Amino acid sequence: MAVLGGAYLLGINRNLLYLSMLLSTSVVLSVVLKRWWTLLLGLGACAYLAVAQANVDDLGVLYPAPRDIPGAENMWVARIGEGQTWSYRFTLGGVGTRGEGASAEGYLYIDGRGLSNLVVGVQGRTLPGSSYCSRKNGLDHLAIPLGTERAEGLVVTLRGLPGTNPRIFQGPEVHGFNVYSDAVWLEFTGNGIRAIYHAQRAAASSAPP
Repeated sequence: MAVLGGAYLLGINRNLLYLSMLLSTSVVLSVVLKRWWTLLLGLGACAYLAVAQANVDDLGVLYPAPRDIPGAENMWVARIGEGQTWSYRFTLGGVGTRGEGASAEGYLYIDGRGLSNLVVGVQGRTLPGSSYCSRKNGLDHLAIPLGTERAEGLVVTLRGLPGTNPRIFQGPEVHGFNVYSDAVWLEFTGNGIRAIYHAQRAAASSAPP
């Protein structure tokens, strides 16, 4: 339990939903397991899962978003309506301006369907989704390089090309007590630093950015 609390306080893992599941598992193990070595093994596994990082390429049939059934392309996603613009304001806190973080390279990531029809605005720049679109876990995936972004904040806008309705995957991601429904996030890595930022979607606008 101390390891789980330490992982949160040290910023190793700030996903309270995930940590609470591990904490519940730890409590159950401490009651059920009687032999000290099995108890330590179980608690050690929970501690490891709280701090270890893993790259999961594809969960196959266990993936929560259905992919191989009729109508699957309309499930677990939110559609950007015709003429709508979604906006996100990320607070970075100068991630690229101080100390070792000055060389951290940033990316804007977006998951969904029909993202080649997406028009992305980043700090006033307009970028076509088709130039950055690839496939990941059966979904469209955008990875837009931000370079060494040095602003205190970053504004991202999303809209579809005329006559199209791109759809954004609904995670959600949990950070602390905040739930971020849209799979739109920033990630900065470099010199042993990995910082991930989420933002709530602002009310949809009917005017282009």
